[in-house]
Amino acid sequence: MRVVLFHNEDAGDRSSVDEITALLERHGHRLVQVINKEFRVERILEHHADLVVAAGGDGTVATAAGVLAGHKLPLAILPLGTANNIAKCLNSDGPLDTLVAAWAHATSQSLDIGFARGEWGERIFFESVGAGLIPAGIAAAEAQKDEAQDGSSTMRPEDAVRTFRYALASLQPQRWTLTIDGEEHTGEFLLVEVLNMPSIGPNLVLSEEANPRDTWFSVVIATEADRGVLDDYLAYRINGGERPLSMPSRHARRVEIRGSTALHVDDQLLHTKSPQTVSMAIEPAALEFLAGPGVAG
Repeated sequence: MRVVLFHNEDAGDRSSVDEITALLERHGHRLVQVINKEFRVERILEHHADLVVAAGGDGTVATAAGVLAGHKLPLAILPLGTANNIAKCLNSDGPLDTLVAAWAHATSQSLDIGFARGEWGERIFFESVGAGLIPAGIAAAEAQKDEAQDGSSTMRPEDAVRTFRYALASLQPQRWTLTIDGEEHTGEFLLVEVLNMPSIGPNLVLSEEANPRDTWFSVVIATEADRGVLDDYLAYRINGGERPLSMPSRHARRVEIRGSTALHVDDQLLHTKSPQTVSMAIEPAALEFLAGPGVAG
């Protein structure tokens, strides 16, 4: 296949372009273009390719997915990040040689993506959008990276989860109004997550029911009464446990959050000076993905 490579050279596993090129050629593929952060990512679509390969972490994959949404050109993943939530969900987290070898027998599958709209415009998301704990944890982790003496831009997963737990300890419930498929809920919340995939951040599995092939979001809500459940889950993850969060979720196709000043869209933080309204809608089958072996439709 003719391959366009979207490569993040700063990802946790710093595989070089030369190494990836050799890997592709070993399996009979031809690299026709490399796109990195120095280029406009939209250039992915300028070449006559059969496949786009996102080599990096979740941010790299989500960026490529945003460009490819609505097009027939399929996406494959070489997971080089720390969390690799998207790759894990899509059964594309493993040895790079094994993943590339599987492309010859893989089939293209359609995946859902989400659209988030606010005063900052419209953004595509692949993992989740939310308010409360997750943006607080992302902000705390970014602050720790900025303060790191060794200049490291990555954290060990258990350290990242520990940072989220510290953020939860000082997090106060905020009053928001949620509209979930037309049904309004007003209350004080510690966490609201609108998930297209099961996990976010440092492999926090917030809803096993989230599935990017089923045309639904999975919505998880936590109040002060759920603080202990959240804390127990984070403590379990710090100690190496891998079970999901034990909280109910509900399916929805349209969700609105009113009243928050800090949200995240995938791994990006969005702050506003005044309370904002953010609406999310799902776009079914918007992205073609070259599925690895064992991925169920």
